[in-house]
Amino acid sequence: MCGRVTQFSRWTEIVRSLGAPEVSAPPRHNISPGTPLIAVRREQGRLLTEPLPWGFTPAWAAPEPGETGHVNARVEGIFEKPTFRDAARLRRCLVPVDGYFEWKTEGRLKLPYYFKAADGGPLAFAGLWSLQVVPGGAPRRSLCLLTVAPNREAAEVHSRMPVLLPPALRADWLAERPLEPAEFARFVATAPDRTLALHRVSADVNRAGVDTPHLVEPLRGSMDQPDFLGDLLG
Repeated sequence: MCGRVTQFSRWTEIVRSLGAPEVSAPPRHNISPGTPLIAVRREQGRLLTEPLPWGFTPAWAAPEPGETGHVNARVEGIFEKPTFRDAARLRRCLVPVDGYFEWKTEGRLKLPYYFKAADGGPLAFAGLWSLQVVPGGAPRRSLCLLTVAPNREAAEVHSRMPVLLPPALRADWLAERPLEPAEFARFVATAPDRTLALHRVSADVNRAGVDTPHLVEPLRGSMDQPDFLGDLLG
């Protein structure tokens, strides 16, 4: 899965490359589910760049109090899942990021790693968005990220990785035309090996309230220790 991402610097390059409207946003080094992620999507012919709550709730459901919604969706069999089927066909979005965090289980420890593009540039995640029409209230949109089997680098840490959209596929992914399963599969392949670079980072990332640049810096000179307090606060 993918449960923490960053949008602090070069992610804006993807927005500009798509010709999407630019938005002003503070740098974020630890975005967690339930909080907004800046995404690019197309609706009624217009390309939009906007923050959407990270936690997908389908149009026909209502989120339970305290629940985030669906953070990720597996691409395998997605057209057989009523929760995501319509969004996969019609409501796709792209989430531009600088990188993401993943945790490797070693015994009782969960050790955080930071993934970024091997060439130092930004990454484009494939996502789905949902529209809920709330009686008497404003329409509510939300998103989830798509995940797939890992490439070699991602597999060092976890059994899943985000779907990474290469530049040649990004505009087509955002088209409003319906995608059937065979064509959808063309967009959601596992990224090639050597696409990503990774390094260990501080367990401070476990705390959702910590959002500072040191979270993405390589960890040096620290012993691995269980961070039970961070788990409680996160």
